[in-house]
Amino acid sequence: MSPRAGVRPPHAARDPRARNRARRRTAAPLPRLLRSELELALLRPRTAVVLGAAVLVPVLAAVALSGGPAHAAHALGVVAVALSEFAAFSLGMPVVLVAADAFATERGRRTLDGLRLSPVGPGRLLLLKASAVAAAAAAAAAVVVGAGLVAGSLVLGTGPYGTAATLGRALLLGAWMTGQLTGAGLLLLALSAAVRRPAAVVAAGLAALTIAPLVAAVWRPAAPVLPSGQWHEVLAAVTAVPAETGALWATTVRAGGFAVAGAGITLFLLTRRDG
Repeated sequence: MSPRAGVRPPHAARDPRARNRARRRTAAPLPRLLRSELELALLRPRTAVVLGAAVLVPVLAAVALSGGPAHAAHALGVVAVALSEFAAFSLGMPVVLVAADAFATERGRRTLDGLRLSPVGPGRLLLLKASAVAAAAAAAAAVVVGAGLVAGSLVLGTGPYGTAATLGRALLLGAWMTGQLTGAGLLLLALSAAVRRPAAVVAAGLAALTIAPLVAAVWRPAAPVLPSGQWHEVLAAVTAVPAETGALWATTVRAGGFAVAGAGITLFLLTRRDG
């Protein structure tokens, strides 16, 4: 017996192409989804609080360096101190919080399966959450570098570099730090997709931000595989005259590997049938 007119045969409902076409017809425009996700991640009061706390690090660094060694007593030296491994806690907290909320909160509320099956789809969902993590990383880096430049210039001046060179090197360090935080954040995003409690992601993030720098300082062979390992080498190289970029590129490649691994694991977890 032929199917009635207007009624889709059962096999059509299982056709991936048909589902994809229906999903494209009902999905909200990506720019609107992205704007909503970024506003949710960055405009929360707690995000403002942790970013405000991060500003204290370069301010305190400028005060400390005012009586410190001459070779570091300038605006770029303040930026370098504020981006060092031992400032990773203040730098990384915005990223940790955004990653923790990305999926773990939805799992805890038992709404993640609905998100995975919605017209947004796993791929778009990953893109939205990863963009929020990257935006949090960029915000943290921009706030710390900007505060370091202002505080350092007011207290210490630009030193031997001059205004243009100081600004250029600081922007380079800001872009580099954004990549470092994004790579670590996408690893936390994968953890967020695997657990049901945001507190587990926050605990893991705090451990990485506080323990990893200590491990890298005590046991140097571990530094190349830790998210914050070898930061001091990059900071010393970029503030040197002339600047060197070997360590900068090596750590950037490492952060890219973390990002790819985190994104791949997250997508796998989002597409599993058992959620």
